[in-house]
Amino acid sequence: MKLNWGFGVFALYTAFVLFMLFMVFKSSQQKVDLVTEDYYQQELAYQEIINFKSNAEKLEDGLTYTLNKNEVELIFPAQHVNVSGKVQIYRPSNNGYDKHFEIELDQENKMKVNLGNTPLGLYKMMIQWTNDSIGYYIEKDIYLRP
Repeated sequence: MKLNWGFGVFALYTAFVLFMLFMVFKSSQQKVDLVTEDYYQQELAYQEIINFKSNAEKLEDGLTYTLNKNEVELIFPAQHVNVSGKVQIYRPSNNGYDKHFEIELDQENKMKVNLGNTPLGLYKMMIQWTNDSIGYYIEKDIYLRP
């Protein structure tokens, strides 16, 4: 049996349509994690974050941190006594592992963030704090290893 060129065009077109339907189905099954649910409102207020980053860069002895297994120790500048703010540990690949903490300093201007049974991998640590009504913001990449 000899096939004509019309059948070849029909077969190619049908294969293309089936492939596209398969791709639409697979893409609709993909999980999409947003950084935050209100990202548009945060984007409008991003100039404030830029100003806070600038303030943090101007600090002579800025915020430092050490990472030990599943614990992060934040060391705030000595002159920062009236500190309030938040620490966010953000996992880009899965927002189910995100953690949020309020800043609570001890007598040595340190804060220990216990990550507990947080899975290993790449995280972003975002620290926003105020001291004497001046805002600061620092963002660091951390990698939890065994």
